[in-house]
Amino acid sequence: MSILDWSFITLLSSALLFVLFAGLAFLLAFSTNKKLKRFRRKPPKDKEKRKRFLSERNSLDKQKSRQRNWGFFCILMMLLTGCGAFYSRYYQMTNLEASDSEAIVQSYYLTDDIMVQLTNIQNDENSEKSIKNLRDVASRLASYGTKMAYPGLTEEGQKTLARHYALIKNLGVNLSVQTTETLSDQQVMEGYVKDIEKVKESQAKVFKTFKVNESALKQKK
Repeated sequence: MSILDWSFITLLSSALLFVLFAGLAFLLAFSTNKKLKRFRRKPPKDKEKRKRFLSERNSLDKQKSRQRNWGFFCILMMLLTGCGAFYSRYYQMTNLEASDSEAIVQSYYLTDDIMVQLTNIQNDENSEKSIKNLRDVASRLASYGTKMAYPGLTEEGQKTLARHYALIKNLGVNLSVQTTETLSDQQVMEGYVKDIEKVKESQAKVFKTFKVNESALKQKK
């Protein structure tokens, strides 16, 4: 499980425990209050008895106050940990998990790399080296496409990633077996350029869905 999974479980468990502690604290305060009812009458006139009477009443008052304060503290902590748990779950559902993030970022760079190699082959610039580089990059892209979307995401988020992974896998697998001769065919080349455009469209949707900063990725190139 990821850190966010553990955070959610820990915070939610803590919230439930604080609910139990709050209930126990108020139950004890209620019990103390029942004991205090015996001291609602006037204190005895006898000095010793009066002193003992007032001492016990004050002690019970303080005990009741401590129990109620502890109950309110537990309620506050329950609210804080509960909100923390649901926020961590919301964050988990709407943001890329570490392995998904790496796959999206790396496939972004690899897709651009593929376009560079295809352009080199199209312009007949060291075609032998370019086709070798293309196969290598395409194989790496295909490996990222075999990944499954993190199940903790929203259903729509999982579908968006699944579609994108399928596109980069197909592009990578198909390009990894191409030769200079097949890619010299204009129709074949145009077909792969269109496939790359589809990948980039899907990529843009992933970036928008998960709020990925493309400008930051471009700066790291």
